[in-house]
Amino acid sequence: MELIVVANEIVVGADDAWRRSGAVDWALHEALLRRMPLRAVHIVDERRRHADVAPVKIDGEVIIPDPVPAGDQRVLDEVSSYVAAADPELDLGTDVLVGAPNRRLAELSAEAELTVVGRRGAGGFARLLLGSMSEYVAYHGHGPVVVVPAGWQAGAGGAPIVVGVDAHEQNDGALAFAFEMADLHHAPLRMVHAWDVAARDTLDVAAIPDLREHQQRLAGELLDAVAEPLQHKHPDVQVERTLIEGHPVEALLDTAESPATQLLVIGGRHHRATTLMLGSVARGVLHHATIPVAVVHERT
Repeated sequence: MELIVVANEIVVGADDAWRRSGAVDWALHEALLRRMPLRAVHIVDERRRHADVAPVKIDGEVIIPDPVPAGDQRVLDEVSSYVAAADPELDLGTDVLVGAPNRRLAELSAEAELTVVGRRGAGGFARLLLGSMSEYVAYHGHGPVVVVPAGWQAGAGGAPIVVGVDAHEQNDGALAFAFEMADLHHAPLRMVHAWDVAARDTLDVAAIPDLREHQQRLAGELLDAVAEPLQHKHPDVQVERTLIEGHPVEALLDTAESPATQLLVIGGRHHRATTLMLGSVARGVLHHATIPVAVVHERT
């Protein structure tokens, strides 16, 4: 039957490599902290065919009839046992669906409180590559989508959360999520804004110091303006405002990885046209981050 995701539920994609992906661990850790239901979803690629149990389509929905193929059911049985060992009282739902895994998870994210996917690269470049599934969900998902790198392990409590602030984009969703996470995790929040002067060969060299000072002042005013209402809403969150002259991707990654950070938050798509992709900054962060990254899309 059709899977219905309810609000206030964390959805995590679980495949046969879930123990190595880090996504289930991150989602479980967050569900325990929030005391929120967790739903583990295993999606069988619609291109697969089972000789014994063939998928059927009813009213446009592809369904695997009972019994669920043993290999696919085993994935969710393992996840269920893992979650029960952590907390037998946690509300866990498990579902096997058929379809394109990337599209199904992106669709499910529309109703989920959080959607969590793992990031697995390829070969020696695993640190630098997104898998096609995690990339698609990060780009086309709804609300907060957390991409967790392979091998992620929970660190010490209270590690900082970093959020990027872009002067040219809408930051509301990402900032609200970052403040909520910092409050929930009792963690300090670092707001990072990267700025740069125009190319030096197009400017009067003598004017560059004045321009740099002007842009830095504007950047500081931006951070103050966007932080003020959220600081009132979350008075216990310790906020650090960081201005960096340079490329946004490098600024965010350097800030997030030195010292250690538990989560990097960036804004996602906020345009009504759902076909628009994320910008180059989000893409660069997702491909190179070694910590979980939350891409927060504005809900429409």
